[in-house]
Amino acid sequence: MSTINRILQFFPQGLRSGWEKSGVDFEKVQEIRLRVNQPVRVLTNREQRLAFIYGERDMDEIFRYLCHDSVYAYEEERKQGYLMVEGGHRVGITGELTAAENGRFIAKYIRYMNIRMAHEHKNIADRIIRYLYSSEKTPLNTLIISPPGVGKTTLLRDIIRLLSNGACGYAGCNVGVIDERGEIAGAYRGSAMLDCGERTDVITGGDKQQGISILVRTFAPRVIAIDEIGKSADAEAILHAGVSGCSIVSTAHGSSLKDIMHKSDMGNILKLKLIDRFIVLSADENMDRYFEIYDKEGNLICGRSLLRVPA
Repeated sequence: MSTINRILQFFPQGLRSGWEKSGVDFEKVQEIRLRVNQPVRVLTNREQRLAFIYGERDMDEIFRYLCHDSVYAYEEERKQGYLMVEGGHRVGITGELTAAENGRFIAKYIRYMNIRMAHEHKNIADRIIRYLYSSEKTPLNTLIISPPGVGKTTLLRDIIRLLSNGACGYAGCNVGVIDERGEIAGAYRGSAMLDCGERTDVITGGDKQQGISILVRTFAPRVIAIDEIGKSADAEAILHAGVSGCSIVSTAHGSSLKDIMHKSDMGNILKLKLIDRFIVLSADENMDRYFEIYDKEGNLICGRSLLRVPA
């Protein structure tokens, strides 16, 4: 699929005009922000304000198009505030909410959308993977720490792929992925759209504890990968995996190792000394990404290095 068609796939035929003349570098699009009666804004390595606007009827038409004209089939996704679309892309939706069952809410009139483009960058973890094994060549519990938008999920996906396929002289192993929001594997209708490796099994939906229980009982993973830990319940899920003989690879929001240690829920997880490796991601003003690696005691074992993300 051409780069512009990757963008046009989100819009019905009658609402695609203007994109070809927008001057956007479609290959670098990270987010597309749609706000009713406001100019479209696109984030690449900078924010761009486009010269066209979608009104209420346009937003309704876009939403129906994304739902394949079967809005009620996507009711559960609407309650969670986002849709997963083919290709692994995620569309955040909000506007006027109305009460649903069990104290939840569902978007009734959708007036704001954030299209987050899934980017697959392979081999960005090739200089990191060797730090994620023990001297016995078994995968270590690893946590990727990063502010939003710096690429922690992209890095996690490549680490999963390398662990699954085998790399740098290490044998591949069974990896179970608990993809609650469908962002790791880019899951669409249960199938992974992005490459997570040949020995990887993916669970979408559900929660971490339930997913770990299913994987441990029925799929015998050596590694379990989960995205965005931070709740107290996540510590129990990680402990369950560890007791079952599985290693964990996961991510957390934060700007540094010190930063997450000061967050109460994360602090409880760290006190258990379950994590063997911490990968800290950062970005400069040019959005060049860097990584540092620490051991379980917080000692730096790999200094600040450029994360080679393809342009």
